[in-house]
Amino acid sequence: MSRTNYIFVDYENVQETDLDRIANKPVKVRLILGERHKSLPVKLVKLIQRFSEQVRLVETGLNGKNALDFVLAYEIGAESEKDPTGYFHVLSRDKGFDALIRHLKDKDVLGARHAAFSEIPVLMNITERVKLLASHFKTNQNNRPKKRKTLESQIQAVFGKTLSPGEVEDTVRRLVMEKIIALSEKGEVAYKI
Repeated sequence: MSRTNYIFVDYENVQETDLDRIANKPVKVRLILGERHKSLPVKLVKLIQRFSEQVRLVETGLNGKNALDFVLAYEIGAESEKDPTGYFHVLSRDKGFDALIRHLKDKDVLGARHAAFSEIPVLMNITERVKLLASHFKTNQNNRPKKRKTLESQIQAVFGKTLSPGEVEDTVRRLVMEKIIALSEKGEVAYKI
């Protein structure tokens, strides 16, 4: 059974809602809307309708500094009580949420803050995953896996254990195809970057 990824969008801070990425993914999106958000773009409304099983609006009539932030924090807390094995993403450029993420991790709840849908590991396409891994391998040269099994484990770790076994396999295949790594018959990994 795959882990559910909950994405809480601070709509006051980030209006980019690339909801097409959630199709066929174990994802639930919560758009946190404030008093200023009395109307939404038609394109967004159509996407909300299309993904009605996965997207929910959280409307609040509150306004003021950090009002939506507190509502978002409450919603994460409530949802994490119902699903303690979920992964909780905050979509916001507001670095103030990093304290919330640290607190979640202290409570053994998985979470991360991102500035865009394309940064959320479970929503990344294979090209984005390979690019992130290439960068990871360049900056962590001393901790590169030497065996395929360890490589697969590290890929899962980099992506917060959100990838299916098939996605891990596809990622390894693409890393080889793009000549970022080479695999020996014994499963040994050699890096080309």
